[in-house]
Amino acid sequence: MGLVAGVDVGGTFTDICVVDEATGVVKVTKVPTTRNQAEGFVNGLHQLADIAKLRAIAHGTTVGTNALLERKGAATGLLTTEGFRDILELGRRTRPTPYGMKGEFQPLVARRRRSEVRERIDAEGRVLIELDRVAARAAIEALIADGVESIAVVLMHSYLNAGHEDICRELIAEFGDRIFVSLSHDVLPEIGEFERTSTTVINAYLQPLISRYLERVDTQLRSAGFSGPFHVMQSNGGVLNAANSARAACRSVLSGPAGGLMAAHFIAGKLNRNIISADMGGTSFDVGLVMSEPILSEQKEVTYGIPSRIPMIDINTIGAGGGSIIRVNAGGLLTVGPESAGSLPGPISYGRGGVEPTVADANVVLGRIDVERISSDAKAAVGGALKAFEVIGEKLGLDGEAAAEASLKVADLLMANAIRSISLERGLDPRKFSLLPFGGAGPVHACSIAEQLSIGSVVVPPWPGVFSAVGCIISGVRFDDTRSVLKRLDRISVTDIRDLFELMGTRIFAIIDDEGLARDEVVLNYEASLQYEGQTHRVLVPLPGPDVEPDELARLFEAAYAKAFSVSVSDLPIRLVNLRVRAVGAAENRIELKVDIRDSGSAEDAVIGTTRMRFGGAWHEARVYDRWAIVRGVTVAGPARIDQSDTTIVVPPGWSAAVDDFGNLEITRAEAGHA
Repeated sequence: MGLVAGVDVGGTFTDICVVDEATGVVKVTKVPTTRNQAEGFVNGLHQLADIAKLRAIAHGTTVGTNALLERKGAATGLLTTEGFRDILELGRRTRPTPYGMKGEFQPLVARRRRSEVRERIDAEGRVLIELDRVAARAAIEALIADGVESIAVVLMHSYLNAGHEDICRELIAEFGDRIFVSLSHDVLPEIGEFERTSTTVINAYLQPLISRYLERVDTQLRSAGFSGPFHVMQSNGGVLNAANSARAACRSVLSGPAGGLMAAHFIAGKLNRNIISADMGGTSFDVGLVMSEPILSEQKEVTYGIPSRIPMIDINTIGAGGGSIIRVNAGGLLTVGPESAGSLPGPISYGRGGVEPTVADANVVLGRIDVERISSDAKAAVGGALKAFEVIGEKLGLDGEAAAEASLKVADLLMANAIRSISLERGLDPRKFSLLPFGGAGPVHACSIAEQLSIGSVVVPPWPGVFSAVGCIISGVRFDDTRSVLKRLDRISVTDIRDLFELMGTRIFAIIDDEGLARDEVVLNYEASLQYEGQTHRVLVPLPGPDVEPDELARLFEAAYAKAFSVSVSDLPIRLVNLRVRAVGAAENRIELKVDIRDSGSAEDAVIGTTRMRFGGAWHEARVYDRWAIVRGVTVAGPARIDQSDTTIVVPPGWSAAVDDFGNLEITRAEAGHA
């Protein structure tokens, strides 16, 4: 038992949470994200604890996400089988605009840095043409001469026979250890040439950046006396140590958002409810669904045309955050984001040199956040923000306050639409979910978003401003491995299936051992991906264990297929495409987080002031409450503002808030009257 820390680095703020495992006492802080993210990471930790006394640290990072979105990854080369040089551009024939003769898609690897080698392995894993070592060495030398620092090696059918890719690794090693190498049979040993190439290229593109970043953080932590495990949040909702995370760089692309969704899963379990998580930070708005478990996506495009076929928490992200810049476009329409003011210069009201109005500035103008908490000169902050909205308003025929309110309506509409895309478009009614907002800005906008979706319940968790950091702490080790089979079920045996699962188990337990976990602490979940012969659609089927008879597997698939597509096709042969093992370790830190819940007193005891807030074109007098002083069983009616150190919670007119048994603040449609 000891102190454990979670650190989530976002585009605007770095969120830090430290928990005492013995007492459950939680300490939190938010610090501006620094240009050198490692610096802000370590300095922020120093505010809460002696780093030398921390037992463990878990980290959510946006390094990989930002590098992909901004195209600022490493100079990468691709070594592939003769004839497959252009697969990144050919893809699956999807196009953002189906008309016209000119495309705008640019792959992560320029064509001049994509080299072919003569070799061939067939779909049974047999070598048809031996690798031309001389030509391969020359191709590698040419790539290095062109300035690449990372090479992705993707050869045909290497998921069945990795021999030629292993030889390429040896040839690259002849040029020294400064070149990073990603082999497709290590990254994604699965059929699907385009997806396997894209995923391996992502890994190669990010590996140098993430490796250097984690090395910098680890070095600074060790220099400060830290000696425990340093884990990194993965896109699948688990954690791996820094060394494993650096090698499998593509697995941490959604590292930060995954932490928040796992924390939402923790709350959903306590409440026994379906939850829509809504993480609004300074730069982005991330939404996800939590039912019995967070939904995992087998494949996701973080940016257009670049899919990663690594299991990821299914999250929809848009560029709408507290720092999102508000403008009027050439067509005279009000726009919000996706560009963000970040932490530097930040919103105008921060007083750090920002000149364009942001969502945070609109909230300042409308009195929905306490400007004194973000600026040393509140009058100047409000005045500067209002002046910027007056400029916006001139173009729209509105005064400054009305322009600020219109801006928030646009922002809330964008965020509500992001929720519609993961609920209504999948046939799920958002009214049957509770909205769980977090991030520094989430609880400010939550009720307005809920109104647009007719959601009647908003649940604000404890410490919402650092919720993703909390999620990093409570998540356990997780690793997924896949193997392609590509055989008809009537031509394989239970022994064939068991042998492949044992092969995957060898790799998984090597990871588990490296993570320092006992094998009996890990639960293995077995799955199979199948399809009818001649079809392209696959269905992922959970299995009872590794010893599954082909006939039983067929029955499971047919039932799952009928449920998914409402049709039965029993006369077609069934193909076993992939087998997968998901290894889930028990959360290393089984902590009961201590939430201070007050059981006696009145609503008046929690009042710390009054303010004016604007809703629906009118100004309202509103009380300001200290969240931790609100008594369980007492209703706080809107309009009200509830303050805590890491966020602000806005309760609009027509809504009321109360503390539940777990310390969450539940905001619902209110009865008439005030607390």
